[in-house]
Order: sequence, then C-alpha cells, then structure tokens
Amino acid sequence: MPSDRAVLIAGASFAGLAVAQVLQERALLIDPEEIGDGQTSACGAPVRVLEALGAAASIQDVQHDLVIHTPGREVRWPVPEPFCTFDYRACCRAAFAASGAAFVRASVHGRRGAVALTSAGELPARVLVDATGWRAAMARRDAASTSGTRAAPPGEGRSAGAGRYFGLEAEVPASWDAGLHFYFWPEIVRDGYAWVFPAGRVARVGVLSYRSRSSLGSQLEAFLTRLGLPTGPRHGGFLGTRLRPPVVDGAFVVGDAAGHCLPFTGEGIRSAVWAGQVCGGLVRRVLDGEISAAAAAARYTRYVERQRRRYRVLEWSTLAAVSLPARALGRMSAWVSRPGPLGAFMRHYLSMFASEEPAAV
Repeated sequence: MPSDRAVLIAGASFAGLAVAQVLQERALLIDPEEIGDGQTSACGAPVRVLEALGAAASIQDVQHDLVIHTPGREVRWPVPEPFCTFDYRACCRAAFAASGAAFVRASVHGRRGAVALTSAGELPARVLVDATGWRAAMARRDAASTSGTRAAPPGEGRSAGAGRYFGLEAEVPASWDAGLHFYFWPEIVRDGYAWVFPAGRVARVGVLSYRSRSSLGSQLEAFLTRLGLPTGPRHGGFLGTRLRPPVVDGAFVVGDAAGHCLPFTGEGIRSAVWAGQVCGGLVRRVLDGEISAAAAAARYTRYVERQRRRYRVLEWSTLAAVSLPARALGRMSAWVSRPGPLGAFMRHYLSMFASEEPAAV
C-alpha cells in the first residue's frame, strides 16, 4: 500500500480527482469503491469541465439549451456554452489515468490530526483533503478524534434536510428532444423538480427534493409513467448545497463535503472540479515551499467565500420554485428567457467557482 504520498485525498469522484490531477504523483486517493463505481450523479456538466479532466471521450451527448417545463408551458433557455452528458465510469477512469496518483480502496472513518482513520489502517499525510461527499467523513462532528480535532463546521446541525437535497434517477433506453429538460410539475414532486437528460442511446430521468426527502421511488415511477417511458436501473444520493467552512483544522474540504453543490439547479460537478483545481494548486504551492499552509488555507477560504453572495441568488430561486404557484413560475421562466435577463442570469451562474486561483493574500 502506498503510504509515502504527501497528500491524502478521501473521495475519488469529481472533486477528489480534480485535486489529484494537479498534485499528480504526490497524491493518494482513497475511496470505498473502485474508480468509476458508485455513481450517484446525473452526469451533466459544461463540455469544458470534461475537457479539463481529460475525459472528453466520455461525452455521450452535447446540448445547447435548458428546457423549463411548467404546467401548460415550455420555455427554452439557450446557454452561452455547451453542456453535455457523459459516462461516469469512463470519465472517472480517464481522469484518474491522467492524474498519476496512487489509489487505495478503503473507507475513511475520520481523522486524528494529520492521520486519516480508514478501514485499511491509519494513513498519515502532510496534507489531508476531504472530498467524500455530503457525509464529509473528515470534516463532520462525529469525525472528531481523541486529539480533540473538531471536524465539523460551526452551525452545521443534524436536522433533516439542512443544506441537502436528494435526487433519484433511472437510466432508461429512450431518445428525447434536444436540451436538458427540467420539469416543475407539482403533481410529480412539490418540493423540487424532475428532469430528463438525453445521453446517447439512453435518457437519464430523475426527481429531486429540495427538502432532502429520500423516499422518491413512487414519484420517479409516476414521472416515468407520465412520460410513457420504461423503468431502468436507479441510483441517487444526497447533494450538499449549503456552504461549509472550506478548511477544518488544517484539512481542505472540497465538493459536496464543503457544500459546493449549487442551490436551485443541484449542479455540482463544475463547482467540484473548479474548486478542486484551485485547492490542488494551493496545496502544490505548499509542498513546493512557495507559501505556508496557513496562507494556502486563507486563500482557499477567500476563494470559496466569494461564492456566498452568488449562492444567495440561487437560494432565492429555490424559494421561488417551492413557494410560487407552478403557472406563476412558468411566467417567470418565460420572462427570464428574454436575452437581457437570461444573459445576466447565465453570467452570474457560470461565474460561480470560476477556475482562476484567487488573488494573493
């Protein structure tokens, strides 16, 4: 087992792989699943994100519109850059192959200082990165250790649905109209939305609850029936959508573990990859002796905190989606589809977690 890596990254999905690609052979990835197994995502992201991961070959379909469906209305929002759907396993394996990182298959239970506590034993590293998803295995309250490490952000309680969405998706053999389709149909799901993403020879069909309801099987079945589609293999999971402290007692936190999944849309791949690249770049500078660990932590924190105001706009959009009558939401989506409002919204939305490293402290 490789134990001489400078950085241990817990979690080998999008965020962890993005960090590892920057650090290359200095990184050790650890995950309970083999690389590319355990898909929970709908696997939709801007094309440039897949290109940045070196995984463009995994793209299944490219789309140029978001399509908003409300009762009696369908509105198309052209997007200023192409989005795509892609094969999760192929993407992750391509990104890992390009990283040069080592990999250990094991579960991370917590940490003690700079030592990760895992099912494969205690693994020390100079720097720890938590990319374990919404559970935040090294950055949550019950990951606290005998050394007194407080591994959870203040204010993150355990109340159901706090800062989390839940999505459930089926992959079915079907073709679908062009675009990434979002359905705000209250008779299907009242506290969220449903979606259909074309992905080559299949379509990904899912439902999401803004209130973290995880019993969505009947809603997904009703949606498939409503669309006249067969059932198919299902996957899903929670999405971390409330920003948490990006550095916890010296450990860097990235992706859903840090609440980087975007409110309203639930998009999390783009933010995970861009934040992962920034985090990896700062950690690399620490290893190279260019900046201190404290300076890297401060810069990464500033980078994440810059997103907070942008988050509020999406949180207000979420509130509108659950509180407005569906037809009023349809009228609003039609108004937003005008060039001026849509351009402003897209500039705001696509600027979130821009991949540039923040200015020096």
